[in-house]
Amino acid sequence: MPHLTRDELSWRRALRRQTDRHESSHVLRTVVAPAVLAVAVIVAIVFAVTGGDGSGSASVGPVASPVPPSGITAAATAPQRVVMARSGRLEVVLPVAEKQVTAVYFRTAGDPGGIAMTPASGLPRAVTQDESTTGAPLSAVDVGAPAGSVVYSPVDGVVTAVSPYRVLGSPEGLSIVLTPSGMPDVAVNVTHVEPGPDGAVPRVGSAVGAGRTVLGRVRDLSRVETPAITRYTNDAGNHVTVELLRQATGPGA
Repeated sequence: MPHLTRDELSWRRALRRQTDRHESSHVLRTVVAPAVLAVAVIVAIVFAVTGGDGSGSASVGPVASPVPPSGITAAATAPQRVVMARSGRLEVVLPVAEKQVTAVYFRTAGDPGGIAMTPASGLPRAVTQDESTTGAPLSAVDVGAPAGSVVYSPVDGVVTAVSPYRVLGSPEGLSIVLTPSGMPDVAVNVTHVEPGPDGAVPRVGSAVGAGRTVLGRVRDLSRVETPAITRYTNDAGNHVTVELLRQATGPGA
């Protein structure tokens, strides 16, 4: 190989440096630049997910419940329809599940318009006549059950009135008046009831089914009264009261 002159050596060195710069630029474009871009994308994703605090958990906001609370509390299955008394062609059923009944106590309603009932056989009950009241005997019944027990309509019919039930002038739950189907001159008054957990109150004009429609739940009145039914139970005597009463019909009623 012939010796190169000084000028030829200088030219070759310049050409090699130009070639090295070209190859380095190619490496940056084909390898380093895509890698840097990928790292930048990853950093951006992590920042968006963590909110920049490095916690590693995404803030997605509150998760809505798939079932509303009112839907959960209304899911109870209606109890078996158990007839506890009759008055003519009217059947009055237990307003609470039979397994929750502590006693069925028939007595006289404190209203002169009371309508007598005939207790059904096969029920635990105490029958008494309260001489201090006026009205038909056995026109009221106290159905003992623990406070909070679900209360169902005792008759088929319609809600005709809802008002506060008062004890010594203080409101203690609800008084719900029902008119049995086909018997406009009869009022079934249900007391010692309060709204259920969802706060729902029966609407006037709404239809009710005996042992099927929920009216509320048993209110705890043990702090304000000692009912006579406690003579037949081993608890505080909480109960639902059902009264059969005459109600006026027609013009001016």
